[in-house]
Amino acid sequence: MKSNRPINLPLSQVISVNSSPTARASILHRISGIILFLLIPVMLWLLQTSLYSPQDFLAVFDNVLVRFVAWIFVAATAYHFVMGIKHLFADMGFNEELQSGRTASIVSFVIAAILIVLSFVWVMF
Repeated sequence: MKSNRPINLPLSQVISVNSSPTARASILHRISGIILFLLIPVMLWLLQTSLYSPQDFLAVFDNVLVRFVAWIFVAATAYHFVMGIKHLFADMGFNEELQSGRTASIVSFVIAAILIVLSFVWVMF
């Protein structure tokens, strides 16, 4: 009799699953969502602080560390958006085969990387 109960995988098998581009895209999509969730209060506080006066705006956004945190937020948003679109297409039945799923993941990685580099230039310079 075959058991359909879930099993606890050893860490070595969990790490070997991570070698697939589709698995990496999914795991990083979740991580970017966590980063966004954690940075929303920080970004709201920065926005509130920057809106007090023109001097406060300059004080907030002249800081390189603040701009870096803002870039992390924008980069996570870009990645999460691109991978979310990929997942929506998968939910509609596109790219369900192994090879097309890998191709969609790689294309999504490339698009996300381009957006992340462009956002770095936009926020930091």
